[in-house]
Amino acid sequence: MKKNITINLCGRLYQIDEDAYELLSHYTDTLRNYFKKQEGGEETADDIEARIAELFDDLKSNGIEAITIEHVQGVIEQIGKVEEIADENAEYAGKAGFSANTGNKKPLPTKKFFRDSQNKVLAGVLSGCANYFGGSANGWRWGFVLLSVLWIVFDGIFGTILGVMVLPIILVSIPFAFLPLLIYLLVAIFNPETKTAEDVLMMRGKEVNPQNLSEVVQGVDLSKEKKNGISFWDILLGVICVGLSTALTIGLIVALCFFVAFVVASESMADSWWNLYLTEDVDAIFIPAIVSGVLLLVSIAILLYCSIHAAASSFGKTPAMKGKQRLMWFILWVVSVVGFIGNTIYAVAQLAKTQTTRWNTEQAAWKKEHTHFGFVFNDDDWNFFKNGDWELVKAEGIDRYTYNGEYMTGDFTRYLDACAGHNPYAYQAEREVIVEPGIYRLSAAVRADNDESFIFVEEKDTTGQVSFFNESVQIPNYGTQIGNIWETIGLEQGFYQSDDPSYLNDPVLKELVGRISKIDKDKIVEANGSHGYGWSYVYIDSIKVENPAKLIYGVKVNNTNKQTGIGFFSATDFVLEKIGELGKK
Repeated sequence: MKKNITINLCGRLYQIDEDAYELLSHYTDTLRNYFKKQEGGEETADDIEARIAELFDDLKSNGIEAITIEHVQGVIEQIGKVEEIADENAEYAGKAGFSANTGNKKPLPTKKFFRDSQNKVLAGVLSGCANYFGGSANGWRWGFVLLSVLWIVFDGIFGTILGVMVLPIILVSIPFAFLPLLIYLLVAIFNPETKTAEDVLMMRGKEVNPQNLSEVVQGVDLSKEKKNGISFWDILLGVICVGLSTALTIGLIVALCFFVAFVVASESMADSWWNLYLTEDVDAIFIPAIVSGVLLLVSIAILLYCSIHAAASSFGKTPAMKGKQRLMWFILWVVSVVGFIGNTIYAVAQLAKTQTTRWNTEQAAWKKEHTHFGFVFNDDDWNFFKNGDWELVKAEGIDRYTYNGEYMTGDFTRYLDACAGHNPYAYQAEREVIVEPGIYRLSAAVRADNDESFIFVEEKDTTGQVSFFNESVQIPNYGTQIGNIWETIGLEQGFYQSDDPSYLNDPVLKELVGRISKIDKDKIVEANGSHGYGWSYVYIDSIKVENPAKLIYGVKVNNTNKQTGIGFFSATDFVLEKIGELGKK
């Protein structure tokens, strides 16, 4: 129900409703603005107001208790419009919104850009453009959305291409992508919004006269001309909204199914021992995931409701939402989306935290289980060391201590090995055995691509406290080809010639190579495209043990000159053999 107001007009009191009062105020203010500059204009305006009071008295005498807007419109028609009362007044015409009346010329409206407060979604800028430049407000809105998307895509492609050459261009192109939104924001800040009925008429290019003012007060949309059917833009918007509603309905159903499935699965796995890890993960994210799911459903439901309402409004089935309704739904949607994103991020963080904690716990347990000699072994390395009675003494800059690779015959086997590319590393693996007095020899099949790798042997008393003998021999640096084993066989079979074969005539080397079977020699010759794999025999001879003692032998990198080695080494087939008795040759 409209509120009634008591007004004093020419010393008489009248009850008048709010809409009627606004229209009457516009009319009387317009009259006084027009006549105030004219000689005797005040008296003229007073006379007209007195005439209005008389007409109101007539209405009261006919039993009218409260004057409505229809009554005011009737009074204005009887008295006449301002432009009909006056012959000509340019000053008023400029202020009121139409040109001077001369003769029978019709007033010319003055159009001005305003933000439309009656038909706005956000700030009313695009609706104001539709009123000022023509077209549908929805058409301007969809056009602006399309322009913004195309602008962002173009800016992204152009900025990426140029940004490959100059990085600062990317930093400029990112804010430049939001230029349409910036322009919209500036227009929203610096252009006024329609606040009065006169603003609405000036925005639409309509005459500011009592009749149009009354229509504005009654809520008549003067921006739409009378026409048959629905506009193209309304049909397009309706079709888009129907498609969007369908997609959102499907999305809502799918999201709801996932939500229910998550809750049911969480309950079903609560007591399941076989998926303990999955249960831990679900427990960590259950509450934030539930909240995120509810907020996602709410956000989809809001979009679904608004799209259905927009479709019905476009086809004329229901009135369009008011600005306050749109703002309310928009705020609720933003809150639900922000809440969904926030809870999802929190859930992911909790899941990552749980998995990281579990990973660290598992890694700590694994390291504890696989730590031997103060070093962490993988299963293959440890099995090799344990089965061969090897002990790892030093390991720096590497993460493996053996390798399953090609042997001298081309077959694959596991052996002591270390590799760190071009990075420095240190390594020492050794084995110990108690021996009786005698003369011993240590030999091994080895290869390397550095000059810092050695095999060694050390004699200590049986307590391991006193050292009697310590010697090391460098592993030849052949890399992964040739090797003295391949060279010795080549000289033996006549397919290889050496400029300095003297060292290949070493009787111990010949003895060691002579132990290789004929079949394996053929494999060695043909291995790696008949280039061999770089394997050589090295040995430490004439190890004299005077008393029962402990011999410690193995392989080391950088242990002699304290410098870090690079590249790789490989060592296998260590043989410690007694070759003679003391006092005998």
